[in-house]
Amino acid sequence: MEAESKQVDVERKRSVFRDSTRYAVLVLCTICMTLVMSNTLALNFTIICMGSENENVTTVYDYSQTEKGWLFSAVAIGSLIGTIPITELFTLYGARKVQTAYGLISALATLLSPWAASQGFYWLFAMRAIQGFALTMTYSACGAVTSQWATLKRSGIFMALMSCHLQFSPMFTMPVAGAFCVSSLGWTGVYYLQGILTIVFFALLYYFYRDTPRMHKSVSAKELGKLEHGKSGIGQKPKRTPYMTISKDLCIIGAWLSWVGGASAFQIFLQYGPTYLNKVLHYEVAKTGFATAIPYLLSFIMKVLAGPFSDYATCISERSRLVVFTIVSQGTMALCFVILALIPTDQAFIGWCAYTAAITFSGLNCVGIFKCAQMVSRQYLTFVMAVFSVINSMSVLILPPFVSIMVPTNSPSEWAMVFYIICGLVIVTNVFFCFVCRSDPAPWTYDTPKSVANAENTGEAAKMPENF
Repeated sequence: MEAESKQVDVERKRSVFRDSTRYAVLVLCTICMTLVMSNTLALNFTIICMGSENENVTTVYDYSQTEKGWLFSAVAIGSLIGTIPITELFTLYGARKVQTAYGLISALATLLSPWAASQGFYWLFAMRAIQGFALTMTYSACGAVTSQWATLKRSGIFMALMSCHLQFSPMFTMPVAGAFCVSSLGWTGVYYLQGILTIVFFALLYYFYRDTPRMHKSVSAKELGKLEHGKSGIGQKPKRTPYMTISKDLCIIGAWLSWVGGASAFQIFLQYGPTYLNKVLHYEVAKTGFATAIPYLLSFIMKVLAGPFSDYATCISERSRLVVFTIVSQGTMALCFVILALIPTDQAFIGWCAYTAAITFSGLNCVGIFKCAQMVSRQYLTFVMAVFSVINSMSVLILPPFVSIMVPTNSPSEWAMVFYIICGLVIVTNVFFCFVCRSDPAPWTYDTPKSVANAENTGEAAKMPENF
């Protein structure tokens, strides 16, 4: 990471953030990740208003079901390609440079998307793949920023809030896209707006963010002490990631497997939520935007409440909290899928409530499997999150052809079968995690065997009282 990897001390100046610079970092990074995610979601909504309203008229924007499936899958293809170098890039160049580069790539692809769409399917497919390539950064950035800028005892809150970009992006994009679709500006406006905002905020990120608190002049000595307490490798050059050792850890494998079901369930709503509400439950286009956004707002509120509870509820063990949050999150989603499969289409409000509840409780994943991964992998969370990104990309890649085959006419009975299958997948993939979940750091996170013994004897960070 060039100069930043040297971990040299810098002159500490008085800051408007006092002892809370980490909050400013949290807010800025979350906004940036939200915009990168939003850029990939714009088409999910504008696809329903890009074509001609006259069925007898065909335009370049009238895509077949197969083409729509490939446009959705393009993000996953790009994301899979982007995942290959992401961990090494973060290690070599640091989160600041990599986040900025990926963010600007996303902005460029978004600004060019309206032009690409006018040129034909393949041009738009390319822009979607580039957006997906940039999206890879969000998972790894979440891991890198949390490991450096969160205290160990309050990592649950930090992780929960950073992962809110998954909720903020549809909350922002869906209603904005809906408004543009019915306005005189047209659907292209959402791409230009989001592209410009992405450039602005990533420029601000490059100016303000630093890869470690020690390199940030606004971090006070008091705050630095909190952020570095109990962490290994402080002041040392980043070590090579033990990929094979991490990949053999049963707890990490369980977390990855759990995310197979969680990602599939989340993506079915994220990718096809607007289509389901519009085509099956018959919500109008303008109302669809807000009906799609409200569940993500509630999911955000759920995360804000769950994060502190996850860190402060010492009445039960840390491991038990991780398992409980995972069961509540995934179990509620599975139940909601069954409800969606059973209700008749004339009960649209009940369907929307089940849809809303599933997305709302999906937010508890951040204090379930994601927090478990953070507590076990510590400084190697970037790689673990990169694999989460691969799993998410695979679900995005597989779902479109799966939905195209299962739902050729968007009939309620076709969607019911999809919901039953996803429900079964969620249940099966989470059983193993509940048995192998743990909350203590893995032996491979320590620098030496001696430090492992010291951690076991002293309880490390757990004995230091600190505020988030």
